[in-house]
Amino acid sequence: MEHLTLKGLVIRENDFGDQDRYITVLTEAGRHIEVLCKGVRRRGGRMVHAVRLFCYSELTLYAGRRGKFTLVQADLIASFWGVTESMESYALCCYLAELAGHMTDTEIDSPAAARLLLYALRAIADQKRDRLTVKAAFELRLMAESGYTPELSACSVCGTQQMEPIWFSPTDGVCRCDACAARLGAAGYVRLTAATYAALLHILTQEIPRVYGFALSGAARLQLAALCEAYALCHAERGFDSLTFYHALEPEGAILGALGAKK
Repeated sequence: MEHLTLKGLVIRENDFGDQDRYITVLTEAGRHIEVLCKGVRRRGGRMVHAVRLFCYSELTLYAGRRGKFTLVQADLIASFWGVTESMESYALCCYLAELAGHMTDTEIDSPAAARLLLYALRAIADQKRDRLTVKAAFELRLMAESGYTPELSACSVCGTQQMEPIWFSPTDGVCRCDACAARLGAAGYVRLTAATYAALLHILTQEIPRVYGFALSGAARLQLAALCEAYALCHAERGFDSLTFYHALEPEGAILGALGAKK
């Protein structure tokens, strides 16, 4: 049993009683932990604003038995509470946080996941990036950082790198060239637009601070969103209530009807 200090982002909060709060924190190292914040909501409490949803703070914790943590001190570093000014942005950020929590572990470091979420929240809060492309980029890169990188460089059947037009399977994460798609069929595959393919490569190859630094429009924007969502849900192996809520507010880019032409 000891005290430790770490930095982390609050990705879930649950108030109970008159004064207490449980929070889930995605640490700077990329682990998610549960923290009991005793008395944090009492009148005049000075730490309450550091342990709100979407706050990035320095936390001093008492580490008890069986991975139980209790808050001792909290100092706010940055708040992304501005995302709550739009219900659509708030719903999206709840989904991104839930997905990040699901894809991280309590005992295994995943610092890339934490950085991806922080940059996504900043992009959405600043309103300088399209929400739909931020969502797509986060989903795909998080899956890649979790060990599920799709193979986009060559046809999975014949091995050619000359694939235009390219057919991609959002469940298997592999491509087929046009000849193999014609010969074997392309059930479950999607014919990528050139802009969609370029965006996929950008998301997978850029340094994390630049992952969200691109723009798409028209059919390519919707196709990318649908592909990345399908890919994330396949490898997460579950659905998310927060995603359902987000699509109820902003149905654009949902999987059905947005994937494009199929053979």
